[in-house]
Amino acid sequence: MKKLFVVIVLINVIFSEEIISQVERENSNYGEKIVAEVGNIRITADEFISGYEFGPAFYKREKNSKKIYLDNLIREKLLALDGYARFLDTTQNVKEYYQAILDDIATEELFKDSIQSKITFTHAEIDTVAKQKLIEVEVLWLYSPTEKGIVDLLDSLKHGTDFQTLFNRQLNDSVTIDDRSMKTTRYQVELKNPQLGKIVDKLEHGKYSLPVKTNDGWYIVMLKNFSYNLITSETEQNKILEEARRAVIKMKMDHLSNEYVNKLMLAHNPIIKRKAFQILRSYLANFELPKKKYFEWKMDKILSDALKAYNIDSVHNYASITLVELNDSKITIADFLKWYRTRDEYIKYDKRSFANFSRSLEQIIWRMVRDKLLTAVAKNNGYYNSKDIMKQSKWWLDKILYSTVKNELTNSIILEHNEMDSNKVKFESQSELIENELTKKIFHKLNELKKKYSVVIHNEVLDKIKVGDENDPKAVDFYFIKRDGLIPRTPYPTIDVYWANWQ
Repeated sequence: MKKLFVVIVLINVIFSEEIISQVERENSNYGEKIVAEVGNIRITADEFISGYEFGPAFYKREKNSKKIYLDNLIREKLLALDGYARFLDTTQNVKEYYQAILDDIATEELFKDSIQSKITFTHAEIDTVAKQKLIEVEVLWLYSPTEKGIVDLLDSLKHGTDFQTLFNRQLNDSVTIDDRSMKTTRYQVELKNPQLGKIVDKLEHGKYSLPVKTNDGWYIVMLKNFSYNLITSETEQNKILEEARRAVIKMKMDHLSNEYVNKLMLAHNPIIKRKAFQILRSYLANFELPKKKYFEWKMDKILSDALKAYNIDSVHNYASITLVELNDSKITIADFLKWYRTRDEYIKYDKRSFANFSRSLEQIIWRMVRDKLLTAVAKNNGYYNSKDIMKQSKWWLDKILYSTVKNELTNSIILEHNEMDSNKVKFESQSELIENELTKKIFHKLNELKKKYSVVIHNEVLDKIKVGDENDPKAVDFYFIKRDGLIPRTPYPTIDVYWANWQ
């Protein structure tokens, strides 16, 4: 079996722009040129390049990489045309997902204007972060929710009790070593907890701090280990400096973004309605929790009591219940679930306790409120008419329709599965069986669609397009996921890794 290296890369707006800008400069004369026509869909060089660069590596490793990528993109466009012909673009799921992508691109434009354009940095800031990346620290801390508790711990230390002994006493089934220690670079400490970073900077090796008060309690911190990695080459030094430059930009972006969002939230003063929250929590818990835990946490009784407050007898009559009240608008449970449906596969709950589960949902609701406020600002400022939205919207709709048609075919195979020959199932795993059947169905579907829609490839344009990795058997799989936006996604629509099996 071919060894496959997979690297997951989480990127921000600036990084993705750096990658694509470099390629765009080399293709400045071809952006709007048409590479291929599939029915009434025109694939521009711009769409081709954006998808190619951020896509999987299987086609980059093959001879004639660009042609292989284009052939697979054409297959997806043909299946998308099938979706348009059957008006799948008017279905609720497609419209909601498409709108979520548009919202994300529009708020990205808002971010560029309101945050990114205001970021400045100095060489001294880059040098500081570069040094922090070379410093390895191991930090332990004692914790108490009360001042008396932390004073008692400090007295024990002063009377000779070993720090490690007190540290070990704080560990139990619910408090692990990872909850009370950190072994990482000084830079990562800064990212995770800047206040802790400042404390570490003042500590000597093996010494502990005085009690420090934070929002959630009191801490005594000890620097257990400290080391400094030496740079051995100019190449390594340049790599560290480049990483530091990006880190400085990222930290400043995060800081300015938080300020911007906090200001927006304060201006609208959102309040989560307690009874509506209880209804929503029980409703989602019914899907997210094992039945035993659902009843142990009395979700059924909490739901019943909350429904009585609205004088309704079923959780399904939630549409008009206000979940969040803002000073100028309201967000209903139905609004939340519409937002939630396009993101639920990325959402994880902390199910360790009732309180943690509740806190998880509360954070998700605040994220939804943030998204809706940012979307409203983007809409009011005309970002939905931006060049990027106009350029990418059709690419994304094609991609969503392709995925919808493929999902339809997959679901039809699953439905037929029970009727299949049981002996056949014995010799193939379910996933293998579904994949084999899917390939047959898509093959037949594509042959039908090729008779219905014309396909024209403009080789003179394709040949002149410059791409990063081409015909390179050592190309590595980088899966680019754009984070910190309204919905996790690749920076641009690219082809499905599923097509690797067709090569």
